[in-house]
Amino acid sequence: MESAADEVSSLLRLRRIATTKPDAAAAVSSTNFFSATEEAAEEPPEEEPVTPCGRLFCEPNMSCYIMCILGFKNLINLPEFKQALKETLVKHKRFHSVMTKNAKGIDVWVATEVDIDAHVFEPSGFLEEELAAPHFVEAYVADLASAPPMSFSRPLWACHILNGTSGDAAAHMVVRVHHSLGDGTSLMSLLLACTRRVDQPNMLPSVPAKRKNLKADPPFSLLSSLWKTLILVRNTVIGLSYYFATILWVKDSDTRIKGHQGVERAPKSLMYTVIDIDDMRLVKDAVNGTINDVLMGIIGAGLHQYLEESRGKNTKTDGVTQIQPTMQNGVSSHRKTTLNLSHLRIRATALQNTRMTPGLQELATMMEGGSQKQWGNRLGYLIFPISVQHFSDPLDHVRAAKRTSDRMKASLEGAFTYWSGALLMAMTGPPQVARLTEHTTLQTTMAVSNVPGPMEPVMFGGNPIVLIYPTAAGQPSSLSILFQSYVGKACLVAMTARDLIPDPGTLCQCMADALQEMKRAVISRRQDLN
Repeated sequence: MESAADEVSSLLRLRRIATTKPDAAAAVSSTNFFSATEEAAEEPPEEEPVTPCGRLFCEPNMSCYIMCILGFKNLINLPEFKQALKETLVKHKRFHSVMTKNAKGIDVWVATEVDIDAHVFEPSGFLEEELAAPHFVEAYVADLASAPPMSFSRPLWACHILNGTSGDAAAHMVVRVHHSLGDGTSLMSLLLACTRRVDQPNMLPSVPAKRKNLKADPPFSLLSSLWKTLILVRNTVIGLSYYFATILWVKDSDTRIKGHQGVERAPKSLMYTVIDIDDMRLVKDAVNGTINDVLMGIIGAGLHQYLEESRGKNTKTDGVTQIQPTMQNGVSSHRKTTLNLSHLRIRATALQNTRMTPGLQELATMMEGGSQKQWGNRLGYLIFPISVQHFSDPLDHVRAAKRTSDRMKASLEGAFTYWSGALLMAMTGPPQVARLTEHTTLQTTMAVSNVPGPMEPVMFGGNPIVLIYPTAAGQPSSLSILFQSYVGKACLVAMTARDLIPDPGTLCQCMADALQEMKRAVISRRQDLN
């Protein structure tokens, strides 16, 4: 069996990335484990069925990976980090299990021994100047996003250690996890459950809690409940009608940022910018919304600015003819697209976890031997319209996002898409569901995710973490925008198909500028009132 180091070295040959190889004894012990287990174990190992979403993410056209980048204040001591991972992350069932088929041909998780050297390694072959170059980590992760799938003979995760990087972080750890192990929010929470607060090393970090509705039930609560039920039914019907229309014929406008068949295999670019959570709270309070409403608002406003700048470089007319790359049968070609910002249809797909995400304390208990039953992908799809039209009031972008978000919160659209997908998979198998999911995603323009992070500085293995941001790869989308908060700041991350959006840093800056414009509008309005 090819070692993990050799596998990664071949996967990332585009950037001359080599890795330190685990010693021969470790490789032999890893191989001998399976033969020893087969001889010694008379009883079949304990099995757990793979969830429908987990099976979906194993299809070739939906082979998705989640990557989390952690920046550390100090250089990483590799042996100490391996030991810390063995005492935390590896104890979770998904991180010491392999996916296989049982005697009935059903995909199941089976526990196995973990050779930590096969999962945690440090690339070699880089000069110090290369490691310290600006945006080296982003380029490394972008190349890793285009790497072939992991071997299913081992647990589906790996950690890449990058020592000597530039900026506030002296070192980075890139955690690459197959999406079948769990959804992004749960996996991020699991990683955070492995950390401890810097100021109180024995305590878990705290994350922002969802705002609860503390309003008392009004008189005639029966009528109120009936009205809420009618609203729920109405919104669900609207959402599902929109979803099925997207499957059948409703397609986003052909712009320079929209993906094409095969875009999941295209080379990637990655960039991020840091924004202030207090600025988002200021805007949020002005429209009585949420951080997520502000996020979707600045995405819309940022895309408007980005597309306007692109239009200005090509034509002075209201419609823009662009040449957009496509891939058919692995061959690059081009098609003409016409852009009119006032009539564009741009939508984002978002995954909704229909199961409550375990809290950090519950996850920490899992890794200490507690119950791990409440785990796995139970994801529904939401399709979120992004308004890129011009508004004289920049806050109208957030208000438009809030209207859509309020409707989706009072809807069962996400739960229905999960259960209908699970039923379809039981009837037809994963390949059909994967093709349908790929088609639906390609009908839209982008993917969006929002992951809340710790409110206090945290550390792992005694090393303080100064930066956290996630990204995802393998989905059939040319643009993925992810939002990760950490200690009053947030990383706004853009992963793009390089042939369509070669400048994700410009797009990130457009979104950051949009937030500042909204902030100025709120401050100006308050000053006028005073």
